[in-house]
Amino acid sequence: MQQKTTLSAQHDDRVVLAAYGDSLVAGWGLSTQDGLVARLEAELAKLGAGQERGVRVLDFGVSGDTSLDGLERLPAVLAAKPQAVLLEFGANDCYQGLPLDETRDALYKMISGLRTEGIAVFVAGWRTSMDLFKPYDDPDLAGLVPLAPPLYTAEYVERFNRLHADLSRRLDVPFMPHILAPLEGQTGCYQADGVHPSSKGAALLAQALAPLLVPLLNAPVPGSPTSDSALPE
Repeated sequence: MQQKTTLSAQHDDRVVLAAYGDSLVAGWGLSTQDGLVARLEAELAKLGAGQERGVRVLDFGVSGDTSLDGLERLPAVLAAKPQAVLLEFGANDCYQGLPLDETRDALYKMISGLRTEGIAVFVAGWRTSMDLFKPYDDPDLAGLVPLAPPLYTAEYVERFNRLHADLSRRLDVPFMPHILAPLEGQTGCYQADGVHPSSKGAALLAQALAPLLVPLLNAPVPGSPTSDSALPE
């Protein structure tokens, strides 16, 4: 579940899943063993993913990354030669109010670049709301209210919330509309900031994601995008 190349990793015959995203993948605020990557590797092992070979999950999560930042790291993910990728970007694009066309274009290029190399992709999306920029839940930040970016309007929210689903359907890749959906209605699943999953939250996310990823790790890899899979408007 580490990105670093070691002698033992070079001789590791397990099927590789690359967890490619931002702080939600990186496990911000959590120990390595409590983060999503380690939890996901354990859950996949329970489900027999990778069949007799098993699965190794590589951590390509970088806290603070937007989709554009992630696109710059695509060569490193390709170099790891994963069979499948869990692709999770969008939260920081949303917090920064980046133009939707830039986010869509970066996601499209990452998905297309991976599939061109014969790598299966699962998209974990992000959904937002107009009350995103509300007073912080963290007691250390009590009384402070984050400033919403100029582009963050009701129209932006509505269009952003369709972005991952529309793109995934157009490119025919499996997806989850909102990566944090499995935590809805659960208690004790977030850290003090109210955004990043706690150890319990990471465990629940891994339990929800693992069954969705098994088919990509056990089956032949899907083909590249077809010529009519143009970037949606």
